[in-house]
Amino acid sequence: MGQKVHPIGFRLGISKMHLSHWFAQKEDYSKYLFEDNLLRKTLQKRYNGIEKIEISRKIEDHLEIKIYTEKTDILIGPRGENLTKFQQEIKQILQKHRKNSSRKVRLYVLGSSQTSASASFIADFLIDLLEKRIPYRRALNLLFNRKLKKLQFNGVKIQISGRLNGAEIARREWRREGALPLQTLNANIDYISKQAHTIYGILGIKVWFFHAPTPAGS
Repeated sequence: MGQKVHPIGFRLGISKMHLSHWFAQKEDYSKYLFEDNLLRKTLQKRYNGIEKIEISRKIEDHLEIKIYTEKTDILIGPRGENLTKFQQEIKQILQKHRKNSSRKVRLYVLGSSQTSASASFIADFLIDLLEKRIPYRRALNLLFNRKLKKLQFNGVKIQISGRLNGAEIARREWRREGALPLQTLNANIDYISKQAHTIYGILGIKVWFFHAPTPAGS
């Protein structure tokens, strides 16, 4: 029986950084932890295409949020005209958790390059195809032949589990391309686990993505 280790948690402090940056006293730790989790789950449920959310606190009632997304237009509009509205929406989410609390929220929405990607973007692309009732083999072919051809990476592995194509018995299928050194701590490997809701039930999607090394001097 194998021992499974989370690819990102395995590399924290070496090649991966924490998504929350703050220090809290014992009586405040659970409050901040629940607040971060509520904020991430609510935003990722309302908006598709969010790669990750970084949260940092320097002092009490001061919150800095960085949202990485493939399409910034969905969050702030084509020219950023909805940025203030989106910032107020975040304050309302936090207000439900901590009432009668005035805080300063500094928001950054960052886009990504067309030649780079993450495990989250790949999973969202695959989920969109599967939820449109496209067979999983065809969805994988579209992903590898169209989406991944435009990206720079060293290796990728994708696993789909559940009632594939409406089969009576659930099974697991996976596809891999390139190198994927899961035991190398310095390897920049991104990982995500998501779900696709189809008419046959829920399909589990897991993506391991090995980023290409950054060119020297960039």
